[in-house]
Formats: sequence, C-alpha cells, structure tokens
Amino acid sequence: MALMKAPKIIFRRLTVYAALLWAVNVAAAPVQQVELRILIGAEQLSIGSDLELRIYENDGIVRRLPVVHPEPWLPDSTHLIPLKLREVLEPRNVQRFAIYYRPSSALSEAFEIIAADVELPSSDGQPQKLLGMTLSGVIVGQGELATEDRAAAASTCRSDADCDDRRACNGRERCAPDSRQADARGCVGGTPVVCPVNQVCGEGIGCHGIAPPK
Repeated sequence: MALMKAPKIIFRRLTVYAALLWAVNVAAAPVQQVELRILIGAEQLSIGSDLELRIYENDGIVRRLPVVHPEPWLPDSTHLIPLKLREVLEPRNVQRFAIYYRPSSALSEAFEIIAADVELPSSDGQPQKLLGMTLSGVIVGQGELATEDRAAAASTCRSDADCDDRRACNGRERCAPDSRQADARGCVGGTPVVCPVNQVCGEGIGCHGIAPPK
C-alpha cells in the first residue's frame, strides 16, 4: 500500500493589499457569513478530497469550515463558496486564515491554489477581503496553506477611533488595552445613553418618544 507523502507546503506568493484596503478590513463590521473565492491550478480537486477553510483568531479560537464539493473541480476553475458561521465573526480579531487539504489518494498530484480570498459582506454591497490578503501556493500531500500572521500589535487599538462602532446610543467606546474590561482589541464599551422616562434612544435622532418620529 502506498504511503502518504510527508506534509510539505510550498509557498509561492502572498499578495498583501495596500494600507487603505487594510484599514477598510480592520474596520469591517462583525459578520455571520463569509464567501470563499478560490481559483485552482492545473490539477482537479477530486471527489473524496477534503478541503477546509480555517480562520485563526486572537483568543486561540480556530474556526474549521468544511468546503463541500459533491462533484470534482475541474482544472483552472474558479469557485465561490458561501460559508455560514455558527457564531458572529469579528474581522478585527482574526490573526490569519488558511486552506487545509487532504487528498483522496496518496498518489494524487500536488494541489495548487492560484488565488483564494475570504470575502466579507458589506453595507455598500461591495465585498471586502478578510485581512486584505490573497492566498496562493501549492500543497504537496496533506497540509495547510496559510497567510502570514497579523502582528498582535496591529490588531490592538491605538486610539478611540479604532473602537468606534458608529453607534451613539450604546455610548462612546474607548481604547484602553490595560483595562480589565477591554476586549481582545483593547476596547472598552461605552455607557449607554439614558433617556427620560417614556423615551428611548434612536440612532441618528437621539432620545424620543416610544413611537419613533416620522
């Protein structure tokens, strides 16, 4: 019986987008669904092979999202796979993402990923790329192809603006990494607005009666 080849990952290139794109991703809102866009190389992905998107977060959580493919993927083909998350993902907490591959046969050729992006939904309808990175490389045998780790310092807030969730009614967030109340980004939640009796706070309008103003 043929033995599985020892895990070996050959990295060819990792495209990191400009600082502006990076800033957009850092400010991305929490999401509950992502889409994996992947372009494979000259070898098909056969039925029985395992493919998995892995998302590594600052607090040690690893999300493993199986990529289902009931049919083989033809060479040089592009695929857009929607993936639902069991729990909300905060993009600013992500350290790196990876594609895990296990071939259906020990005799399978190396699996080439020309480009793989994890796309996040956005309010303007234009998807944003997780970490602003595109993953590319070759996996020989069984293994994982991953982006570079985002430095811990890069994911920690530097000013109150980094923590602002753009909502007024829940109070003003502060950047205070040394506080016991700080989250993984170093942000501390604000104090919610207290309205007079029989009034509630509405975003963009402030305190108003129970029936929202027309």
